[in-house]
Amino acid sequence: MHSDDKYTLKPFLKEKFKGIIWKVVLDEEGPIVAIETRDAENHISQYSAFNFQTGECLFKEQSVEGSWLWSLDKVHRGLVFLHSYITEQSPEHKGIIALNQNGTIEWQHYNKTLYVVSMEGLVTYDPRLQPRRLELLKPEDGTLMGSNIQEYTSYEQEIVLPDIIHHQAGLPSFLPANIEGPVWGLSINNKNCYAYHLKTGDSLTQQLIISQDDTILIQDNLEQNIQKLNPEAFFISRHTLFCIRDEKREIVSYLV
Repeated sequence: MHSDDKYTLKPFLKEKFKGIIWKVVLDEEGPIVAIETRDAENHISQYSAFNFQTGECLFKEQSVEGSWLWSLDKVHRGLVFLHSYITEQSPEHKGIIALNQNGTIEWQHYNKTLYVVSMEGLVTYDPRLQPRRLELLKPEDGTLMGSNIQEYTSYEQEIVLPDIIHHQAGLPSFLPANIEGPVWGLSINNKNCYAYHLKTGDSLTQQLIISQDDTILIQDNLEQNIQKLNPEAFFISRHTLFCIRDEKREIVSYLV
């Protein structure tokens, strides 16, 4: 693992978890990232939230009753929304829990399903009723603001994923020579971001490099001793690069 002190680009957010990172969701409006982690051995799900621009921890590894049957859904206006399922075998959602910035329950509805977060509020429905009738709830407290909703304004969240670089001639000379498989990359704000795998004996190491003007700003091992290529190295949203490393137990973000 390369030392962070060697490079000029420092992480804004760098957090490790006891469980495996299962899901990462960004607030559509504010600089909040929420993370669901899962401990399969003990059947526990936990939820965390951070300000990804300052690194501030809002809450970390909080849980709810019966957490294994709940999952991270959305983040909106500082609240983290969870959903459950109609049955353990069904993918259909049922129930809403809203966690506040202390990680405690702000409000909950067990017979509502969150359909989408809109600029007008939370668009929900009662899964027991057919045909489906959309309602509008106030995000802050879950109170009803409107029934039989026909129109709403969706958020458009820009998330950028790297592409495979097909032309080897376009790769910088500082990339290692023993790359196994393709190189994923993208450019943003005069910075270039690359992810690739190195063959190390019988296993692979996945690395990330962020550079500017042929100068390496950060070079990091995301995963070591893996057996297959992992194309999901990082994503960028709102000038922030997010990556998951250390056997999917750590999240790191850089301002790019």
